[in-house]
Amino acid sequence: MSARRELLKRKLPILTRFIHYLKRRRNELPTVTRHLKRRRIQRKRIKAKQDIIKAVFICQYIPSWSKNKALYDTLSNDKRFETMLLCVPNRISSNCLIDPDDTTNDTYEHFSCMGYSGVINALVGKNKWFDLKNYSPDYVIYNRYDRPMPLEYTSKVVSSYSKICLIEYGTSLLKMVDYLFDYHFIANTYCYFAETEAKKNEFIRWNRVLCRLGLSNGICCGIPAVENAILAENSEGKAWQFSHNHFRIIYAPRWTMDPVWGGSSFLKYHQLFISIADSQPTVDILVRPHPLMFDNFINTGLMTIDEVNAYKKSCDERPNIRVDTEKEYLATFWNSSVLICDFSSMIIEYYVTRKPIIYLTYDDKIEYNNLMSAMLKGCYLVNNDSDLKKTIDMLLAGEDPLAPVRSEVCDTVLLQGDNDKASENMKQILLNGYRK
Repeated sequence: MSARRELLKRKLPILTRFIHYLKRRRNELPTVTRHLKRRRIQRKRIKAKQDIIKAVFICQYIPSWSKNKALYDTLSNDKRFETMLLCVPNRISSNCLIDPDDTTNDTYEHFSCMGYSGVINALVGKNKWFDLKNYSPDYVIYNRYDRPMPLEYTSKVVSSYSKICLIEYGTSLLKMVDYLFDYHFIANTYCYFAETEAKKNEFIRWNRVLCRLGLSNGICCGIPAVENAILAENSEGKAWQFSHNHFRIIYAPRWTMDPVWGGSSFLKYHQLFISIADSQPTVDILVRPHPLMFDNFINTGLMTIDEVNAYKKSCDERPNIRVDTEKEYLATFWNSSVLICDFSSMIIEYYVTRKPIIYLTYDDKIEYNNLMSAMLKGCYLVNNDSDLKKTIDMLLAGEDPLAPVRSEVCDTVLLQGDNDKASENMKQILLNGYRK
C-alpha cells in the first residue's frame, strides 16, 4: 500500500495536495464553534473580574518540566498573573487511570517537595479530578498531547472554556519528524509557541482557517530549552551524591531500537560502561536512560525484568557507577564532565554547557535538520567500543579539540535570536492575547 501511495503522489500531485488540504480542514473546521464559544465565555468573564490573568501549567511527565520552568517563573514573578501548577499522575493510559484505586500522585509529591507555589493535586479521589473549569483559567499550558491525560483535561474539553497553549516537550532535530503534530490537539490550540519558523508555518498551514479568524495562532518565540539550561547553571542536584571524582560521565541511551527515531545503543554498550567503571576508578559514571527505556525493552522482549534488575544491581555494587533515578536533569548536566548519548533533544540543553559530547551514531541514513547538523560539528561521533574508549581517554587526559567548534555553534546558533529570552516573549504573547 505504501508503494502504491507513493506512486499516486508522483502521478497525481494536484490530487494529493487537495486530499491533504481536505484532511487539514477536516481536523480544523469542527473546532470553530468550540473556539467561538470559548471566546464568548472568556470575554464575559473578563468583564466581571479584576485584571488578574490565570495561567495553569499542566504537568505530568516530570522530565519535560525543564521546557516550562522559565515561563512558569516569569509569570509567577509578574503581579499581573496568577499561576497554578496542576500535577497529573503519570499512570494514565487511553485517558483513564491504569489503576483507579491507586490515588497516589508522584508528580504532585515531587513538585510540592520542590517548594513551588500554586501546586495542586489534580487527582482528588478515586477517578475524581480537580475542577479546572470551575477555576476559570484564562490560559492552560500543555507540553504533552491528549492520550496520557484524563478526559477532563483533554484539549477538546478544556478548549471550550480556556485558551490552550502548547510548548512542545521535544525539539525537532530530524528532518522526517520536523512537522510531526497531534493534529486533533493542534486544532484545539489557541497558541502554539513554536521554536522555529518552519514549525510555526506548519502549524498555521494546519490551522489556516482558525488563524485567519483570529481563533488560533502560531508564534516563533525561541527555544525554551536553551533559556532553561542557561538559568540552571548554578543549580545543585542529587544525582552525583555518590561521586568522589572530578571526571563525571553521563551515559544517556534512547528508549527505542527503532532507527527511524534515532535508535538505542544500550544493548550494545551497557556492559562496556560497567567495565570502564572497573578499569577507571578515577571516573564516575551516571547511566541516565530515557524514562521509557527499561519498560519498553521489557515489553518488546529485548530484556527481562530479571536482567534489568541485575544490571541496576551491578551498578549499585560498584562505587563509581549508578543508574540515575532523579526526575529532573539540568543540574546533573552542569555538574558533569561529558555527555555520551544517543539521538535526543537533550543535546541542545547539554550543548549550552559547552562541555564535550560523544554522540553514539546508530544509522547513517538518518536525516538531521540544520540545527542538529550544526551541533554535530562539535560532537565526537563514535560507533564502536574501541573509538568510545579512545575518546573517553582523550577527554580524561584534558584534550578536547572540538571545544572551539562547540563554543562557536553555541554563540552563533543556540544563543542567537530569541532562544535565551523565550519566556519573556511568551509572556508578552499571553498579555497581548488576554482580551482577544
